[in-house]
This record gives sequence, C-alpha cells and structure tokens, in this order.
Amino acid sequence: MPGPRARPARAGDSLRRRLLLFLLVPVSITVVLVSVLVYAVASRYSDRVYDEGLLEDAYGLAKVLKATDSDALSPQAAFLLEYNKLGHNYYSVRSLRRGVLSASHEAIPPGPAPRLDGDAQFYDTAIGGVRSRAVALAVPAPADPSDTLVVTLAETVQDRQLRAQQILLMSILLQLVLTAVLLALMWSGVSRGLRALDPLIGRLARHGQELVPVGDVPVPAEIRPLSATIDALLERIRRLFVSQEHFIADAAHQLRTPLAGLALHAERARSSADEGQRADALAQVQVLTMRLARTATQLLALSRAQAPVEAAAPMAPLRLDQLVPEILGEHVARAMRADVDLGYEGPDEALTVRADAYALHDALGNLIDNALSYVRRGGTVSVALRRHGESARVSVDDDGPGVAESALPRLGDRFFRAPEAIEGGTGLGLAIVRRIADRHDARVAFARSCLGGLRVELDFPLIAPDAPSGRVAPLIAEPR
Repeated sequence: MPGPRARPARAGDSLRRRLLLFLLVPVSITVVLVSVLVYAVASRYSDRVYDEGLLEDAYGLAKVLKATDSDALSPQAAFLLEYNKLGHNYYSVRSLRRGVLSASHEAIPPGPAPRLDGDAQFYDTAIGGVRSRAVALAVPAPADPSDTLVVTLAETVQDRQLRAQQILLMSILLQLVLTAVLLALMWSGVSRGLRALDPLIGRLARHGQELVPVGDVPVPAEIRPLSATIDALLERIRRLFVSQEHFIADAAHQLRTPLAGLALHAERARSSADEGQRADALAQVQVLTMRLARTATQLLALSRAQAPVEAAAPMAPLRLDQLVPEILGEHVARAMRADVDLGYEGPDEALTVRADAYALHDALGNLIDNALSYVRRGGTVSVALRRHGESARVSVDDDGPGVAESALPRLGDRFFRAPEAIEGGTGLGLAIVRRIADRHDARVAFARSCLGGLRVELDFPLIAPDAPSGRVAPLIAEPR
C-alpha cells in the first residue's frame, strides 16, 4: 500500500522563514511562562513586604495603646491608621471581656481565633466587597492587665497588586527587548547557516548542463545526504542520456539499411519497364516494409521495457497458467502455416506471479516468435510452464540451429545477433525479454536445448493466489 504523499511545497515557501518560525514558537512560549512565573513571584514578594509593614503597624498601635495607658485611640491616630492614598486601611481594638472598644467606620470581619502567645495571625478577608488582608495581634490591656486586647489591622490589596503589576510590566518589557535581540541573532544565524548551501547551488548553476557530481563540494554534514542524492540522480540521468544516445544510434543503424533498400527497390519498380523486374522489386518493397514495421514494433516494445519503474504500469497478481496458453494460441496460425509442431506442457495447479500483464505479454510473445523464426519447416517448438521451487518457470525449446556456446552470454544485448541469426533479424527480441525479466525480478537463462536448438528459461517469483494488490490484473493481456 503506497505511503502518504509528502505535501508539495507552496510557491513562496521559505526555509529561512520556517526555521525562524520553529524557533520563535518555543521562544514565545518561554516568554509567556516566564511572565506567569514572574507575576507569581512578584505577588508573593509583594505580599510578604506588605505583610511585614502591616505587622509593624499593628505593633506600633499596640505600643501607642500601652504608652497612653488607654484602650481608646485619639481622632488623629485613627485618621493616620485609616489613611492610604492607593486604597483604604481599617483597624479594630477589641477587648475579650468588654467587646469592641475602637474601630474604623467599616468593621473588619472576624477572622480565626487570636493567638494569645503573642504571635500575629494573618488572614484574607473582604471589607465592603473589596479584597483585603488583615493581621490580628493579642496584647495585655493597659488599664486592666487581667484583660486582653485584640488589635486588628487590615488594608485593601490594591497597592500590592499594583506593585506586582509594575514588576510584571518591567519584566515583560525586558523580555521583549531580549526577544527582539534573539530574533535578530536567530535571523543572522539562520542566514549564515543557509549560506553553507551557496557552494552547492553555485556548482549546480555553473555545471548543471554537464551533470558534474557535487559530492566534493564542502557542505555541512546535514547536507551531505542531499549531495549524495543529487549525485545519484545526476548519475542516473547521465546513464539515461548515454543509453538514449546508444539506442538512437543503434536504431538509426538498424533502420538505415532497410530504408536504403526500400528506396532502391521502389526506384526499380518505378523505372523498370519489365513486368517481371517490377513485380520482383515490389515484392522486395513488401518484405522490407514488413521488416521495418517489425523493427519499429520491437523498438517500441524495448522502449517500454526500459522505461523507469515510476513510469511503468503497476504490478498485480497474474496467473501464468492462464496467460501462457492464451499467448501460445495467438501463434498457432503462424505455426500451422510453417508446418511447425507448436506444443505446450502446463501445470496442474494455479501459478500466480506479480507482474505487469502487458509487459509479460511482450516478453513471452517475443520468445515464441523468436523460436518460430529460427526453426525449419516441419520443425518443433515446445513451450512448458511448471513450478520450480518457489518460482514459476516458463521454458521455450526449439530444434533450430541454436547458438554457439561463446555467444550465449551476449544473448539479450541490444541489437546483438549471433552468427547463426536469420537474415532480417533485429537483435531486439531477446533484449526485450531480458529487460522485462529484470523489471519483474525474474531470472532469464539461455542454454542448448535437448531438441538441438536454443532453450530459454524465465523464472518468476511465485506469490499466494490471494495476495493483496491495488488492482486486479487482466488474465489475458492484449498486445499494445
């Protein structure tokens, strides 16, 4: 099953912009987290400082009461206790025996029971719907040592919050400055890092038409796989160009002779006044035309067989035990005309392979056609399909002249023709077979046949009959 396709890059995509975005996201998250942490620390610090101030005021009030030897406050002292330019202060002096002795205009809600050991008791409360912070301190009553006074002071938290916000604001401003500096440094660093690609880009720009390797260009270690991939691609392109040049040259050579003969015999037929010579010339024109058509057909088949894997038709499960007899049936009429005994021996089981049905049709058709071309009239061609271990083996034997042992290794090379080859052959049939076999991971072998001629074997890896596939291959492939 094919994997997910990579998302194509949009026009205008920038690697520099992507890298900066990847760096900016964690930096922004860090700034937010640091701001939250700073605000929490600032609030805690502000609470601690203001709590200490509130406690000092409570001790001061207790000293004032002790110094005046009175349980009540003067109006001036009460005003000073309540005054706060940013919020409001509240106080309360309460006797455990006699109740509230003195208090601000708004009463402080009672908090936890006061501690009589002299330690202050802090607590949060709300006065008039406003959040406040209070401290309660128990001291002996100046007028009656047997009594205890609870001195309570409270203040709104507006001042505390303002101080924490000021610290947060200064922290944010500082972090924004640092972020701007970091962005400038990141931009400079990313730009400097990307400049390491300049030698590679320059080499490709200068020598792109020459397909010069770029592996020797000094690049960072992270870019070396890219350089290696580019070199591999350039090498494949170079080999493809060389192969195309050879193919075109060989094809031109193969077509030049029959075309020259065709022109010669056409001129003979046009200029000859003798009916016999004209008929002979036209017969030669017909033979050469058929030869050209056969050569062109085989050139097209070879071109398909040599196409890149990406451009080839997809592989699918294919039953050879059904395909081979059908291809054989296409050649029965020709065999009968040549009085050739065309035999077939098939298996008793289904033999399934993964293949391109059209390519396999070309390969097996060329094998049978090649065998029929080399046997004499009244000869024998035997085709067999059987299981051979984990492979399906297709073999074609004929009783033709065969091929010398020294020439067997070269069978399958483009345009190679053995000395025993018939006149008019192109040397493409077995080349097509070899290319198609390579694409199917099949083994092709040439040997001396027990019938006296040539034996060709094709071994295809077998698969389970129910193997999954993206599509179902046709059992019978029609020639393209």
